[in-house]
Amino acid sequence: MSNVVDILLKMDAEKLELPKKLVEIKRLSELAGEPVIFEIKALTQTQFEEIQDMSTKFDPVSNKADIDVFTIKLETILKGVVSPELKRKELLEHYKVPTPYDLIKKLFTPGEIDRLYNEISDLSGFGEGAVEEVKKP
Repeated sequence: MSNVVDILLKMDAEKLELPKKLVEIKRLSELAGEPVIFEIKALTQTQFEEIQDMSTKFDPVSNKADIDVFTIKLETILKGVVSPELKRKELLEHYKVPTPYDLIKKLFTPGEIDRLYNEISDLSGFGEGAVEEVKKP
């Protein structure tokens, strides 16, 4: 078996990029009469930590954490959708919503929110097959 350090040192560090993917929201495509395609990407470790921090509230009395799963999903979509930029003022104004969270809730059904969240999570290494056990011969 090759030395993993040697293999890693051979890799071009400049080409080490976060995975990206194009996804179509079929319902929106049908409504628009043309493909509605979003570019999504994996989250960085920093983004992941920010989402965890903002979605976790600690109760000082019980000393327990309360995790807002829906905020995790919304923030993951907000940070993971590369194009279109969901914070664009034009989109917020067109859909008459005050925040990007409200835009996400207006554009997507609950199932579509889950699917987008799962796709971004998979790209970020949380999906099956991201890491596999290797048996020694």
